Amino acid sequence: MPSSWLSTATRNVGSGLWSVISKLSSIVYTILWDTGLTLINIITPKKRLVATSWPEFVPPKATDSRSPCPALNALSNHAGIFPHDGRGITFKQMGDEVHKHYNFSRSFCYFVCSYIASILRRDYNTDSFDLSDIGVHNGIEHDGSITRYDTVRQPDQSKPDEKLIHDIISAPKEGKKLAAADVSRLLTTRLTHSKQTNGQFSLAFIHSFFAAANASTLLLIFGGELGDIKPFLLEERLPEDWSTKFRSRMGLTMGTFNSTVLRVLLGIDPSWKKVKKEE
Repeated sequence: MPSSWLSTATRNVGSGLWSVISKLSSIVYTILWDTGLTLINIITPKKRLVATSWPEFVPPKATDSRSPCPALNALSNHAGIFPHDGRGITFKQMGDEVHKHYNFSRSFCYFVCSYIASILRRDYNTDSFDLSDIGVHNGIEHDGSITRYDTVRQPDQSKPDEKLIHDIISAPKEGKKLAAADVSRLLTTRLTHSKQTNGQFSLAFIHSFFAAANASTLLLIFGGELGDIKPFLLEERLPEDWSTKFRSRMGLTMGTFNSTVLRVLLGIDPSWKKVKKEE
């Protein structure tokens, strides 16, 4: 009995250590990979801006699977990119299509897709998912989104809210483009409202980062252009002839992206944290 217990304990400890080492190695590899791509972007010319003819836009049916992420939903709404029903998408397929159509770097796509796989407790290399799976609360989805009310108010996080999106479109105070300061102000308002009205409100640091990151996509991939952002958020449709505004040759790396995310985060008024939750 003691020998059997010791053998089992040894295997469990060994398995745990290997898991930790494997995850740390993957993170270090991805950071080095991303840093290399960032440096290549600095020394190489940008891609030419080429208008893209998108596949036909087909709105989702009630039975189709959709997520809290408009960028992924749009790739299912345009026929032939993701399956239109939003089901059976592999993690590698997600990374390939996001890289191809939005010009996020390969390192960025790998990191995000493998992170989502880990949240869903699935294997990045062999498993698949439905878009609605991403809606698991406090996974990628979080309270205080600028395009959706909290889960406690709107359980179906695949549905964008028209009023919130109108707030985004009308946010710029100067010029016609959405800027980092506008996004910070929008997030301050949303976080304050969420905390005031949602008795179950929660926001870990990772989710505040996600909130700023999701909003930063509108600045970097869409260039803050309101005419493109409006159909993207309201209909989850990519405008005819639209092409990503981020044209660095290796795509948008985590290193470059995080500098904008940090600006948005630092611009959020911390007073929202002092707001009392409703009883």
